[in-house]
Amino acid sequence: MSRRDRIKDLYSIPSAGEKAALEPAPPAPERSHIKLPVTEVSPDTITKPTAPNLRQDRVPAGPVRSMGFALGQIEEETKALQKALASGLTIVELDPSLIDGSIIRDRLGSLENLEIGSLMQSIEEKGQEVPILVRPHPSRSGYYQIAYGHRRLKAVAALGRKVKAFVRDLSDEDLIVAQGVENSERQDLSYIERALFAARIEARGFDRSVIMQALSTDKTELSKLISVAKGVPELIIEAIGPAPKAGRDRWIKLSKCIEDKTAAKRVEKAIAEDGFASINSDERFIRVLNAASGLPPKSEKVQRKTWRSEWGPATATVTRSSRGVEILFDTKADPGFADFVAQQLDELYSAFRTKL
Repeated sequence: MSRRDRIKDLYSIPSAGEKAALEPAPPAPERSHIKLPVTEVSPDTITKPTAPNLRQDRVPAGPVRSMGFALGQIEEETKALQKALASGLTIVELDPSLIDGSIIRDRLGSLENLEIGSLMQSIEEKGQEVPILVRPHPSRSGYYQIAYGHRRLKAVAALGRKVKAFVRDLSDEDLIVAQGVENSERQDLSYIERALFAARIEARGFDRSVIMQALSTDKTELSKLISVAKGVPELIIEAIGPAPKAGRDRWIKLSKCIEDKTAAKRVEKAIAEDGFASINSDERFIRVLNAASGLPPKSEKVQRKTWRSEWGPATATVTRSSRGVEILFDTKADPGFADFVAQQLDELYSAFRTKL
């Protein structure tokens, strides 16, 4: 099944009698902001549509994933939305507080830690262009459970708005497949997040054929994913984070290294070091891999620059490192300047945002 077919299948619903063909969707607009009809509903009044047939023929995906998908993704999302509307699928507005997470976590870190700054800005300026997918909660009356769109949900909630959503009556299996296919289409997850997602689905008792469809992969690659997830303790994976630049080969290397107990102890020591959590995820992975391999830690590159005022004694040292940027004021030279800058942070940030 092609990428386009999988996206179309997620949004499709049966027509009356399932005999009449759907009218073709109107042509997709040129990256314009689609004004989608929405209906505010109460959870108890939603008519549950028949669950879609998500289990179609699978398309194997190799370990090397294609890049440069953004423009194609925009076009596919637009077409999918138009087809959904043409099929009679209604977009509703829901209170974000009534929506729980998926039955299986697919990202490292908590939902609260998802980076949504740029997404919030986009939604604030253009509105929520792509609905999330939810199902009526199987155990909490009046609540919903999300299949995909966690970042959109968090961003909309942070803006104090209601979230646009498609509501489908999905089985656990359908929900997982929809969640996985969406992530695959967006290429949202890092290698280790895909590996953990696969292992967690299997741990819940789902057949590997379901996992292959959810991750758009084949038996060989799925075996490698699950092997890596089981080969590296989840505590270590959580400490490292998604590490988007670390691909399959380096994760396999790490899993083989820590089979040795001495290497595993070196890794535990590296994770416990001060400052480990403050560096970015890819650098944490490198530190862990070096520790597991017995390599000495690389000296960190630090850049320092001194600023001196042209109008007074104030000075400051700006230090840049992998941990971030630190500005150290000389309080002896001008005791009140540091406090003044600290009090102006809101104004400084506002001025910065206006220039973007």
